[in-house]
Amino acid sequence: MKRALRTALFVSVVCSLLPSTVPASAATEASLVRVTMISSWPTKSPDPMGLTYNPRTKKLLISDSEVDEIPALWKGKNLFIAKRGGRLVATGTFKRFTIEPEDLAWDNGHQVLYVTDDDLDRVFRVGRGKDKKLGTRDDVVVTVLHTRRFGSLDPEGLAWRGGRKPMLILTDSGDSGPTSLPRVYKIHRGKDKRFGTRDDVITSFGTHRYGLTNAEDVAIKGKRLFIVSSRQHYILETDLSGRLIQKIDISSAGIKAASGITFAPGTDGGKGRIYITDSGVDNGVNPSENDGRLFELKLVNVP
Repeated sequence: MKRALRTALFVSVVCSLLPSTVPASAATEASLVRVTMISSWPTKSPDPMGLTYNPRTKKLLISDSEVDEIPALWKGKNLFIAKRGGRLVATGTFKRFTIEPEDLAWDNGHQVLYVTDDDLDRVFRVGRGKDKKLGTRDDVVVTVLHTRRFGSLDPEGLAWRGGRKPMLILTDSGDSGPTSLPRVYKIHRGKDKRFGTRDDVITSFGTHRYGLTNAEDVAIKGKRLFIVSSRQHYILETDLSGRLIQKIDISSAGIKAASGITFAPGTDGGKGRIYITDSGVDNGVNPSENDGRLFELKLVNVP
């Protein structure tokens, strides 16, 4: 994974040029509901990165883009399907087309999964084959985006908005080089009704102006985007044009390195809960680490 190649010099230089990464005040904070040590699953996920929710099956889908780099844990599986309460119910693999599944986005209308790869700089669309399962040999896989075509050299986070004007939202961590900065790209299909062609309509905005020094993942809810970073302990909430709405404090939850974010019903019946994956310590720092976690959070207004 490219994040393992970051240097301390780059981080210190970029951070010195940016405003404070800790919000001075927040209108909302996210409090902890539940945490699951997914590193203790029968099939381990030490570095969960991608996260999305399938409302039909009521399951969370999680990808791990670094488990293949830890031989003691690698069993050929980098897709994990779990209940919202954290129980693992199935595993699968994308290794036929990627061992670097950085993020996932579920298209509930077409029942397909979008997957980013930040080594190949691509976005794949994955459909189920005759077995009606994801992460198996008969998956139907198509490359829908080559992100370098529009300047994204380290694509990581991904979200999907359906409807009459479907849109893919992609985050670039900004870690592809010393002059790169994190951005959010919004990709609409053109007249040909296909992604990845010349008439795509692509707009973007940067997150560094809000103190977010990398953009690991994004979730969409209504007309608002929720962006997480492995370096900052808040969720950046913006409108679709990139205007700041608020910074949601998640520091009390104990998340080390937020890597994925999605919305799903709460395990206690609460609506609109936020689920976040935590990749913890990078295996480039500790080759034998195994500390992946899944958090369920609820939003609380702070007077």
